[in-house]
Amino acid sequence: MNKIYGVIVIFAFAGLFIPTSVMQVEASSDLDYMLTIAEKGKKYIKTKINEMENSNIQDWKNQKVVLDIYDKSAYEIEQLEEAIENGDVKSARKLFVSSMGKLKQISLMLNQISENKKADAALPDHSQIIKRYEMNYQKLQSISKKIGANIDFSEIKNLLLLAKQNDQRGESDKTKQTIDQIALKGLEIYKLLQSVNEENKIIRAQALAERYVDRINTLIVLAKNSDLLDHVNQLEQTKTVLISSNSTSQITKNIRIVITLHNDIKEINKNNLEQINVDQITLSNTQAVVTKLNQFETKAKLLHSESIGHNAAMYYVEKALSIIDSVRRNLDSPENNININLKQIEQLLSKAEKLVQEST
Repeated sequence: MNKIYGVIVIFAFAGLFIPTSVMQVEASSDLDYMLTIAEKGKKYIKTKINEMENSNIQDWKNQKVVLDIYDKSAYEIEQLEEAIENGDVKSARKLFVSSMGKLKQISLMLNQISENKKADAALPDHSQIIKRYEMNYQKLQSISKKIGANIDFSEIKNLLLLAKQNDQRGESDKTKQTIDQIALKGLEIYKLLQSVNEENKIIRAQALAERYVDRINTLIVLAKNSDLLDHVNQLEQTKTVLISSNSTSQITKNIRIVITLHNDIKEINKNNLEQINVDQITLSNTQAVVTKLNQFETKAKLLHSESIGHNAAMYYVEKALSIIDSVRRNLDSPENNININLKQIEQLLSKAEKLVQEST
């Protein structure tokens, strides 16, 4: 109790310094101060969580909530470190305050769990504990079914039945021993469910990574056509990492890189199209049409990779590509017909782009 109270005081003390200290950090560019406090708080709370897990706490639901909040705080501290490295003072301050708030929340929850455990231990009647265990047992069954864990619950079910029988016979010591066995078994099942759920996350992330590989291949072609060799190298490296990665955080990070590179390539191609000075082009009419078709084709290929999973946008893009091909094969057609086709291509690509933007 004193230790829990101590960490609350530490966090409260740190909180008092947030407004002034952060301003000083901004002034001196010494952002490592916030990261040091956050890392120490994270380490302290992790120690307390480990103590909770090793003390056979029966309240599995609260354990899960605590661990979820801790994971979010740890992620924010990682983001805090990145913000500090980038000199992003505003984001660093926001992440610092948020992560410390979560650590303080965990501290309060651990204190409550500890108090609940003491209250349970003082109960002369174990019936309420058994009822709570039955509820936790049902929740664990539900989670197992939801994630397809296929866990055998027969042992814990029999232990619950035995605990009820011992309690009805007034055999307090035997009841307590059985309850302790239920707690250990429940904790074992909970950790197994966590492991299965984490494996499922990795499988889903790897499936997402595989889908992005095709998109990366398309972007590599576009980058090569635009002579963006740096982007090509980055895409190749990201593709290699995604194919071999088995970490959800690493997969997520590299998918973000792909999205950023995609946006860069799109913006560069857009600027290149806008910078073409028509007055300086001395091509023949046929050459001008070919140039326009090449511009449309580049835009269409970019939209094609963005339209995956969007049927309407994909239809407009493929229709535009079909007309582009038809015009190329009939460059000797009357000028009016070519102009009509070029206008139609532009309209189709505009519709596709609008749909993609609305779905983003």
